[in-house]
Amino acid sequence: MSSHSLKALVTLVFLFFFTNNLSGSFLPIYFRDQGLGVAEIVTILLFTFIVLGFLPVTFLKLVKNFEKVISVGIFMTMLFYVALIFVKNPLILGLAQGVSLATFWPSFNLLQFRLSGAKARARTISLYSSIIPSIAGIFGPATGGFIIQSFGFTSVFAVSITLYMITFLLSLKIPCKPETYKFSIPKNNMFAIFFTTFVVAGLSETNWLAYPFFLYSVSGTVLNMGLVLAVTGILISAITFSINWLSDIKKTRIEFAVIGTVLSAAWYFGVGFATSTSQIIVLSLLSGFANAFRISWFAHYGDSFANEQYASILVMMETALMVGRIVNLAPTYIFMSQADYTSYFILLGTILLSLIPLYLISKNNSLNNL
Repeated sequence: MSSHSLKALVTLVFLFFFTNNLSGSFLPIYFRDQGLGVAEIVTILLFTFIVLGFLPVTFLKLVKNFEKVISVGIFMTMLFYVALIFVKNPLILGLAQGVSLATFWPSFNLLQFRLSGAKARARTISLYSSIIPSIAGIFGPATGGFIIQSFGFTSVFAVSITLYMITFLLSLKIPCKPETYKFSIPKNNMFAIFFTTFVVAGLSETNWLAYPFFLYSVSGTVLNMGLVLAVTGILISAITFSINWLSDIKKTRIEFAVIGTVLSAAWYFGVGFATSTSQIIVLSLLSGFANAFRISWFAHYGDSFANEQYASILVMMETALMVGRIVNLAPTYIFMSQADYTSYFILLGTILLSLIPLYLISKNNSLNNL
């Protein structure tokens, strides 16, 4: 890809994630303000996860230029925000959100893998999937929180729709390669290990519902919540690149993934006891280091398979995440209905630690394949 195309991709990624950060973290608050209960919000997420898990496989089988689906994803994300203004039905909202995510993320991840060689994979992935989103997360939540506090959710959705349209037009200029290999799942132990780790990763996610509600309960207003997210973005973006640069230099993918998992679990064990925004900000340092180290596992995913398998393994990653996310809806409903954040976070932190044996098994398999 030419330097001009790379700059266009950087601009696209920043604009997309800035727009996403304007209101993404506030959506659970919006749904609640619209009169939806925990069960109805969980219903939205259930249909979102089902579509996100299965639709990418269908696209890969039917669409020759899978990378180009990223443009469809941006356009569908714009339509999802249109739906947010006019539609209140949980089923329709879940399907719309699922389609928007299912058409953006797999093709976006594929672009990251193909743009990065093994020598700089962690740095490249951290740039596009963590650093740029984190920088966008500095400005997006604070701006979105201010707009929502001052003018309401409809105004921020209208701004988002405009920005998504600009991002969509920009995405049309990104050169994409057609797929030359059909959908094919690697039949080996390494893929089975990776699939299982992403099931656990999906099971331990909190960003869909629990953490936004928890952060709002501590912050008090969407504006304060946005400011906390902005400060967190500063800390995370400052940490991530240096950690993943070291991962590329030292080739310590699995070791870094273990460290990241331990730090993530520590964050889970601590955040549920936070009672002030200052405590959450301090804990975000821990979260920043954890996310920076854990990206090495995603880089190791790319190191472990041939280029022609990237599209297949990435859509299967979404399927694995779907399984974990759907299972996670049960404790989400149980604990969120009681506003018991502490028990919920401790449970997920404990589950997350089960990744460490899988990482070590993966390391042994890697050594045996040398």
